[in-house]
Amino acid sequence: MKSTIYTYVVSVVLSVILFMGCKSSMVIEKVDYSQSIESVITPNEDGLVKDIQRGLTFNIKPLQYAETQDTSEITTKQVRYIRGQEGYYYITAPNYKNVYVMAPEKGKLQLKEKLAVSESGIEKPALNQRASHVQLLSRTSGDSWKLYPEKAKKNSSQIVKKEGN
Repeated sequence: MKSTIYTYVVSVVLSVILFMGCKSSMVIEKVDYSQSIESVITPNEDGLVKDIQRGLTFNIKPLQYAETQDTSEITTKQVRYIRGQEGYYYITAPNYKNVYVMAPEKGKLQLKEKLAVSESGIEKPALNQRASHVQLLSRTSGDSWKLYPEKAKKNSSQIVKKEGN
């Protein structure tokens, strides 16, 4: 009886070790998380931004509070975001002074960086995916910025304004 239990325990331990040794991990490298076109979403009355197509839902209140120090009502009427190659979300909205770089984590978006882009806010922002960065464009002034996870770099104006005679 004693030797049967001993044989059984040894067999189980050896089986576990054998099967664990056969388990290999798979790694896929050089993954590009980028989203080619920005998402433009209207938050609901509770501040919930729900992008069914991309499978992302979050509340705009923390970002609105960072911009306005007020969440008594949802004043952010439109949220614009795009996902960069590294997997970070770049989020902004009309009249926001900043672009928020958010890292996806289990059940939450964690602020990685707050990129200051305009002291007065950008009235009509647009986000574009470029080969090496995310581009922020002001559709009213023509100003643009190269956005990276750690910084924003303003470009010289790309739109030539015609002067009236």
